[in-house]
Amino acid sequence: MADSISLKKLVTRLLLVVVAMFVFGFALVPIYDVMCKAFGINGKTGGQYSGEQVVDTSRQVRVQFLSTNTADMPWDFYP
Repeated sequence: MADSISLKKLVTRLLLVVVAMFVFGFALVPIYDVMCKAFGINGKTGGQYSGEQVVDTSRQVRVQFLSTNTADMPWDFYP
């Protein structure tokens, strides 16, 4: 009889934990919005970016493509 009471207590506690985790998962969205607003993170600081980007044509960009292939692979791969 003592085992069945402790088993019922365990199942009840586990179900409460599951429900609490489910509720906490839904509560994270408004909590996240409040934290972002308070700390000014994740782009939620307000207006649109009004800066200007300028292309620097005097710079040269060198791009190098590298590739490696394991010796056990059944195909050849070249860049």
